[in-house]
Amino acid sequence: MNEGKKLSHLIHVVVWDVPSTIEEGEKFSIKAGIKCSAECRLDDCTMQINDHEGTQLASSTISDAAWPGSTALYFAELELTAPDTAGPYRWEARVAAIEKESLHKECIAGFNLQIVAAPECVINVQAIDRENQTPVKGAKVVVHPYRTLTDERGLAEVRVPRGEYRLFVSGKDYFPFRSDGEVNSDITIRVELAVDRELSDAELWS
Repeated sequence: MNEGKKLSHLIHVVVWDVPSTIEEGEKFSIKAGIKCSAECRLDDCTMQINDHEGTQLASSTISDAAWPGSTALYFAELELTAPDTAGPYRWEARVAAIEKESLHKECIAGFNLQIVAAPECVINVQAIDRENQTPVKGAKVVVHPYRTLTDERGLAEVRVPRGEYRLFVSGKDYFPFRSDGEVNSDITIRVELAVDRELSDAELWS
C-alpha cells in the first residue's frame, strides 16, 4: 500500500435559484454550491459557469460559510447575462480538481435555461370558484414557458409576446382549465374553476 497516496473524495455540484424564464439579453443571477462526501471544508475553491459552447461566462470564489441549514454545502452567487436569442439552453457549473488533505476530483453539473423573447402583451387571469364565486388563491397559471400563481384575490399576470397562446389554470381540488387563443394586446380572462369531487358509491353504481 502506498501510504503517500491521498484519498479521493467525491464532490457534488448543485445549482439553484435559476429563473423559470429569462428574457433575451437580460441579466440574472443563480446560486451554485459544492459539497464533499466527507464534508471537507471547500470554501476556497472557484465555481465556474460555462455556456452551451463551453465558453466561460463567470467565476466566483466559494463563500467561507456553509449554506444555512446545511452541512458543508459551500456556495457562490453568480451574475450572468442571457443569450440574445430565445430558446432552451444547457449550461454548466464546474469546479476544478482540488488538492487539499485529500484529492477532490473535478465536478460538473448541468442546468437548463429557458430564454424567451421580450414580452409585448399581458394576459390577466382571474381565477374564481365556480360554485361559491370566490377567488382561488395559489392556482397555477401556465402559458408555456411562463408560469405563476394567483394571489389572494385570485389574480395573476403573465407577460407574453404577441401571437398564439395556450393557457392552463389548475388548483388543488379543482378540475384544470384550458384556453387557446391569440393575443395582440393586453387581455383579461375570467377562469371559473369547478371543484373536483370524488364520486360517492351511489353515483358510481347508478
